[in-house]
Amino acid sequence: MNILQKIITFIVGFSSLFYLVRTGDYYSSKILLADLGGIPILYSTIGMIFSIIAAFAIQKEWDNWNNLVEAAKDEVDSLEELWIWTGRLPQSVGKKIKPLIAEYLKVVIREGWQKSERGERSEAAEQTLSLLRNVLLEASQYDSQVVPSPFPLFSDLSKHRKDRSHFSARHMPGILRYTLIFATGLLIFLPFFIGIKNIWLGYIFTLSIATL
Repeated sequence: MNILQKIITFIVGFSSLFYLVRTGDYYSSKILLADLGGIPILYSTIGMIFSIIAAFAIQKEWDNWNNLVEAAKDEVDSLEELWIWTGRLPQSVGKKIKPLIAEYLKVVIREGWQKSERGERSEAAEQTLSLLRNVLLEASQYDSQVVPSPFPLFSDLSKHRKDRSHFSARHMPGILRYTLIFATGLLIFLPFFIGIKNIWLGYIFTLSIATL
């Protein structure tokens, strides 16, 4: 379900709830006729606190996302450089390295991202990297004058992979996430207690806040 479908589903569900609550006898007799006093000010305060917390959370998630993109880009660049360097290796060694690079990419696309997001290691990716390391060691023993450069590239690849896994697994702390969920719930449902006599104005007001 994409974001547009989620928004439409939420609007339909919220509109149904609004209609049930607003057309009830209790709401008409108690909420609309109640003296609001300082409720609007209190609601504004809650909204301000929520905005500050949400701003810090969004900025942190945005920084984490930028770091993740940079790590993934560097990992791909390392693979590309390693692929290019295979042209300088003996043909017998190059034929072993290129399929391992292609297999590593397939594994990362197929399962690496999902497991990294859950904080898990991909055994298939680890095995492929281990085989690649062994092939490079074998090549260095074959001719140390030909294969010095791929090892720094392999080290960079390992480093960028660890960075990608690190930033993929970083999630918002539980206490902050639950605080935002609780504050979101307050912002969505408290407008029901701010009685607006015109039902359409009330609907637009509450729906706009809830959708945000």
